[in-house]
Amino acid sequence: MTLTVLLIMGGWAYSRPAQSSLPRYPYLEAQAALEGAVKYLDQTQKKSTQGTSYFSGEWESDMRSSRAIPLIGPAGTGGYDSNLFTVASIHNILAAVWLRQPQLEQILPLLDLAIERILTYQNGKSFNFWPLLPPRLYTPKKDEPQLIRRPNHFPIRYKRLEAGCNVYNDADDTAVAFSALSLYHRINPEKSIKGPESIGPIFSPHRDIHRPIPHFYNARHLTRNTGAFLTWLEDEKILNPLSYIPSPKRPYLPFGQNDVDCVVNSNVLSALASYGELDTPGTEKSCEFIHWAFKTGRSRTCGVYYPSPFNAHYTVAKAFHSGARCLKPAIEIALREILRAQKKDGSWASPIPQDHLHTSLYALNALLYVRETESSFITPQLEEAIEKGIHFVLKSQTIHPDGSISWKPGAFFSGGTFSRFWIYWRSEPYTTALAADALSLYL
Repeated sequence: MTLTVLLIMGGWAYSRPAQSSLPRYPYLEAQAALEGAVKYLDQTQKKSTQGTSYFSGEWESDMRSSRAIPLIGPAGTGGYDSNLFTVASIHNILAAVWLRQPQLEQILPLLDLAIERILTYQNGKSFNFWPLLPPRLYTPKKDEPQLIRRPNHFPIRYKRLEAGCNVYNDADDTAVAFSALSLYHRINPEKSIKGPESIGPIFSPHRDIHRPIPHFYNARHLTRNTGAFLTWLEDEKILNPLSYIPSPKRPYLPFGQNDVDCVVNSNVLSALASYGELDTPGTEKSCEFIHWAFKTGRSRTCGVYYPSPFNAHYTVAKAFHSGARCLKPAIEIALREILRAQKKDGSWASPIPQDHLHTSLYALNALLYVRETESSFITPQLEEAIEKGIHFVLKSQTIHPDGSISWKPGAFFSGGTFSRFWIYWRSEPYTTALAADALSLYL
C-alpha cells in the first residue's frame, strides 16, 4: 500500500483506549510515517565500502565544531565521521522496531549489514569508537602502532592531536555493541553471531571507587567516588606525567583521567540487563549515582558527552525498560521534569541551536518507554503529553518525493568536557531512527 493511499485512509483513526483529552493520532498516518522512516534508513545505509571515506553497513554522522577552537579551526570545521556509536545505536533501534512490527521485513537486511560493521570495531574483549586506520599526519616508527583509531574526515592539523584521537576502548561503545549483539542473536538465533557468555567482568573492574583525583568535569559538578561505572576501560596512571600527553606510541586516555557519565552508565545497565547480569558489581551504585544526579538537579549535566537536555532521560528510561528496575526512583524524577518542560505545541526546548526536535524525540521516547514498562506511571497527564509529542513529531517530518521520511538532526553527542558545546555529532539517520522508535512504541 503506498504512502499516498495510507494518508488518504488515515481519516479512520485507530481505536485504542486512552486517557488523554486529545484525539489519538490517526493510526494509518502514523504507520505510514514509520514505514517512510524505515525506507529512509534503508536508502541512507551504506551498502558498500569506499576506501576510508565510508564503510558498508554504517549511516552518516557529521562531526563538526560549533565555534572557533584553538588548534582545531573556525566554527563549522568538520565532516562525515565513521564511528561505532552511530551504527550500533541505529541498529539497536531498528532491531527494537522490528521486534514490535515484524512485518517490516526490510529491516532485517539492514541489521545484517550493520552487525558486520559493528564487529569491525571489536578490539580484544571490548569495543572502540573509531575505525582502525593509518595515521595521516605521520609515518609510524617500527616501535609505534601502524594503525590507529581516528576520525576519517575531521581535518586534524597536528600530529599530537591525531595521536590524541587514538583513544582506549570505552564502556559506552562496548555497551551499545553488546546490546546490538544480544538483539541480533534474539532476532537471528540460527546465525553464529553472538556476544560473549558474560559481559559483567568487562565493566566491573572500571568503577569510580577510591580515586584520589576525580575528573575535572566531575569535580566541577561535585561527582566523586560514586561507585558507578567509568567511561574508559583503562586504568588511570595519575603519577605518570606522560599519561596526560598524547603520543604515537600508545592509545590515549583523554586528559589522562577517567570520568563518570550518567548516559554511559545507563547504556551499561541496558547491556547488563540484556545479558541477565544486573548482579554485576557496580550495578547498584550505578543506579544510585543516576538517582542522585536527577535528585540534585544534575540530569542535564551528568552526561559528560551528552549535552542535549533529555538525552539522560531517554537512556535511563530505556535501561529501566530493559530490566534495570533499580532506576525507578530516577524515573519518577525524570517523568516530572519531562512533563513540566513540555511546551504548548508538544515540543521540548533545547539551549543548543537546531536541537529542539531531536531533544523532543528524546523526551517523547522516554515517556513512551516508561508507559510501556510500568502501568503505575500511566496518568492522564502522561497520555496527553505523549499525544502532544506525537502530533509535534509528525508535523515536523520531511516527506521526500520517493515517499521516504526523515527528521532533521540535532545534538546526538559531543566531544565532552570543555568541548561539550563546541563539537557535536549530528546524524539525520539517527534522529529519524528516534522518530521510528517513538512511532513503533506509540502504535
